[in-house]
Amino acid sequence: MLSNSIRKLLTQLTDGLAHIAGQQFTPEKRLSSSLQLIRSLSRMLREQVQQKRFDDQNSEIYFFKEIKPKFLSAKIFAMEQYNIEQSRPVGTWDKQLAFYESELEIINRCFKHNAYMYQYYRTGMTELDKLYFIRGAEVPSFFVPEFGEADPEFSTCGDYLFSKFEAYEHLQEFILEQIRFGTLAAQVKQHGSYLSKPLNWTGESINLVELGYGLLDSGQLNNGQAGVNDIFKWLEEHFGVSIGIPARRFVEIKRRKRLSRTRFLDNLRESVNKKIEEDEEYNPEKQQSRRNRQDN
Repeated sequence: MLSNSIRKLLTQLTDGLAHIAGQQFTPEKRLSSSLQLIRSLSRMLREQVQQKRFDDQNSEIYFFKEIKPKFLSAKIFAMEQYNIEQSRPVGTWDKQLAFYESELEIINRCFKHNAYMYQYYRTGMTELDKLYFIRGAEVPSFFVPEFGEADPEFSTCGDYLFSKFEAYEHLQEFILEQIRFGTLAAQVKQHGSYLSKPLNWTGESINLVELGYGLLDSGQLNNGQAGVNDIFKWLEEHFGVSIGIPARRFVEIKRRKRLSRTRFLDNLRESVNKKIEEDEEYNPEKQQSRRNRQDN
């Protein structure tokens, strides 16, 4: 069983959290908005499970292994992210870096403490799914050293740890991103810009709008959690160009003729393909390989 209603709840979760991440909220407001969304959708998800039976054990396993952890991991991540932001020390970058490294070590200890389950999660094993993801299954405690919520109608012995693993991997990426940005800022402050001269966007600003929405909708930044405001502010700051209101600029793209709406991205693709073809033309091994394929 994976009804359309459950798929809809999952979509609402993903879209809702992405929207919240894109707002200029304080950490407190972001946490409260995220938790309110997650709790509301989780409550509806639980009602769906209570109202409809799973078709078979495979459906139940899939739900508690793949679907429910998406909701619970979002809750764990939102709370852990807030705690890190609130606990981050004020002072030198070295002090903040030491704090981030200690947080990464806490995450690594969790993975090591639950080494077998984490390997099970990472490698996509299925051998013990009927123990880990079927409600009411009795599992020796050494198989699952850490349990979550005690809700026999809406939990299994393995869904909490899978949720925690997913949340902690996301949290790990968040911390590493803070380290990268912090290190970059510290080095720029100490030595100045890395570049001998700044890179400014000299193409049409509408081309940057195409690029920005391409990055947004393909989820390339911050694991797909970067919002439209974050992305376009970053593009403006780094390329020294004023884009304006992204939504209004996107209307310009929509008004284009259908066959040329993404002309800039199309040109990028054509340029890369042309470069590949030119390189192959001057590569004897590629030419021979191409002739061999044609002969066969």
